[in-house]
Amino acid sequence: MGVMCQILLDRTEDGVFKAGGLVTGTLKYFIDEPTQYEKISMCFLGKGQCYWSEKNNNSDNISDTTSYSNSEEYVNQTVNLYLGTNKQDLISGTFEYPFQFLLPNDIPPSFKDGTCTIRYKITVTFVKQNFLKTNNEFDVEIPVMSYVNPCSPEPLIFSLKKDLFSFKLSRTIELKGEIRKTCVAPGDNFEMTLTVNNNSNLSIFIKTELVYRVTYISSCNHKNFGGHIVKDTSTMSPIAANGVENLICVVPTLQNVYSIQHTKVMIREYRVRVTFKLPFPHINAVLEIPVTVGLRKHELLVPAVVYDQNEEESPPSYSSISTQNDNKGNEGEDFRKLEQRT
Repeated sequence: MGVMCQILLDRTEDGVFKAGGLVTGTLKYFIDEPTQYEKISMCFLGKGQCYWSEKNNNSDNISDTTSYSNSEEYVNQTVNLYLGTNKQDLISGTFEYPFQFLLPNDIPPSFKDGTCTIRYKITVTFVKQNFLKTNNEFDVEIPVMSYVNPCSPEPLIFSLKKDLFSFKLSRTIELKGEIRKTCVAPGDNFEMTLTVNNNSNLSIFIKTELVYRVTYISSCNHKNFGGHIVKDTSTMSPIAANGVENLICVVPTLQNVYSIQHTKVMIREYRVRVTFKLPFPHINAVLEIPVTVGLRKHELLVPAVVYDQNEEESPPSYSSISTQNDNKGNEGEDFRKLEQRT
């Protein structure tokens, strides 16, 4: 039968171990017959890895692809439970050892998708003196939740302005808003107060939603991007023509939604997107507010910051009007980057 081994973790309140805290438990193993061991060790390893391939767009050869990868260690602690200094020593019986490992503060959480894995685990290895015999290895995965650093001050004041082209009158749609908290725990909501002044004869919609962006980073600093709208976070509010509306908008998060920081193999970021949904042929206006989803270790008070954006439609040429009419229904979005006001 050889070796029987159990790595028993102490239960935590929420089922995960937090960055900066202790991972504690008890190791139990049984050796059924006297055996010579070179060493018996326990290793706590936290490691992140990413890997992906990209096809060369300039090549017709399907197999002409480039592979990218990266790896990083966050914690690597080893404890020797037994060292066989005397080759004549034989050990057997039941053994029990309490253990504890300290997690660093600035580490990423456990994560896994098709491109990247961030994993923490404890491995116990029984190395036999006779190299011809197979060593025994046992491991258990450690679920880790990390703390995050806010990416935007609180509260955050923002604005979005859209100037619509008209041959007769100047028409403007303007939004001013405030988001109270730009960093919330998974499952909590982002709350915004909005004032929309629709100085036009168009009925429009204000759409709010949570979006994310994932960046995978290779060892040569080549990056692979991905992202999407977070499911079940979109809401639409109608705004009447030539009207003013005061809105309270709630953008939800989910328990499995959290920012990923403190690692060089990947980044996961979130933004609250506010969109003016305009009828054809006008182009939508979009504002994205950087936010963070995760647990904060320390609450910091920082001054408010203003984000504003002003978009103006230029008069389209007759050729462009004709093109738009030919493609009626294909609505585009006019997107500009945020700029911080100093």
